[in-house]
Amino acid sequence: MSWLSWLMPGRRQAARTGHERQADEPPLRIEPLADAVPAASTQAPASVQPSPAVPAPGQQAISWLLGCTALADSPMTAIERDALEAVGRALAQPAVADNLLPRAAALIPQLIALIRQSDTLPTPAIVERVGKDTQLVAELMRLASSPYYRVQGEVSSLEQAINLIGVQGLQTVIARVLLKPIYGAAPGPLSGRAGPRMWEHSEALARHTAILADASGQPVLDAYLAGMLHDTGWTVAFNLIDRAGLSAPLALPPSQAFGTAVTEQAHRLFGLAAQPWDITPGFTALARDARRNGLAAASHPLAQLLMQAQERCLRELGDDGKPA
Repeated sequence: MSWLSWLMPGRRQAARTGHERQADEPPLRIEPLADAVPAASTQAPASVQPSPAVPAPGQQAISWLLGCTALADSPMTAIERDALEAVGRALAQPAVADNLLPRAAALIPQLIALIRQSDTLPTPAIVERVGKDTQLVAELMRLASSPYYRVQGEVSSLEQAINLIGVQGLQTVIARVLLKPIYGAAPGPLSGRAGPRMWEHSEALARHTAILADASGQPVLDAYLAGMLHDTGWTVAFNLIDRAGLSAPLALPPSQAFGTAVTEQAHRLFGLAAQPWDITPGFTALARDARRNGLAAASHPLAQLLMQAQERCLRELGDDGKPA
């Protein structure tokens, strides 16, 4: 089992055990669930069986992100239709406005540069580049010093840590550290409500998508990035609804029909936002598919994994709608 299965799960799962993980305890292991395709499978990636296009109403991400109860079994309201129209107008544009995702313009180029450098530079050069970021160094040392790696001896240097976890582990840590600020809470009512939960959800979604990819023979880094950045679609959607002045009159929980429709829109918004982010070829192909086909008609294998991972992510975090 790779290092990926030893990534720590979200704090909500730790809270269910009655205590937070202590520093000297091993990270909790997450195994692929029974319906993951085994690594030895001869099936093509596209044969991974998708979950339903949109999760069951009570399991939809919007309920968890907004900290509300299960979506209402009621007709869509006029305010909800207006909100969908506001988001739809943005989807008709050729790109997402920078002010709807303000941190991306600064963070994504850094991510691309570091990932490409980690693929091509020798280890001493990577150590020099990574060593300038104290937060990144701390996260790399934490992973390399975990019980999973400690059996190979104590880790005393950054170069040793990078050699130990490998390029894929390094790239995932880079993504995790660099992208966290992208989900900083925005001032609007919906954005502010979802902001504190957005990072926790995206981190769990990235982990589960990567585990499924590892089990089915798909690129793990592409899957991790897809899960980590997928909630940028929600960030843009909530910002659009806030700026249209529709957040206050929007009832919570919203209707099931609205939840289904805005979930589709959020996936397309992720694709629209991510199309210029040429991080990896696989990630870029997923973004194009999301923009063109949406969630219900998605054809890219990673989109199918995202749908499966979404259900597992919500089971881990808890879908009861209680505030974090």
